[in-house]
Amino acid sequence: MPNISNKSTKNIGTFHLTTLLIKRSRELIDGAPKLIETDLNDPFKIAFKEYVSGKLKFADDELKK
Repeated sequence: MPNISNKSTKNIGTFHLTTLLIKRSRELIDGAPKLIETDLNDPFKIAFKEYVSGKLKFADDELKK
């Protein structure tokens, strides 16, 4: 399970954002609860909406890798 916290995601690159969304999508596929209210079923779209809403952010150590 990725280490996701409330660290600001400003100034992250596309690669890091994609990695975050893929990891969160895998969590959702494995049964993690949604962080937002949505009727969407696509895990990647849910992860993206979580990110846009500010509920999904990087942990400090995720950016250091």
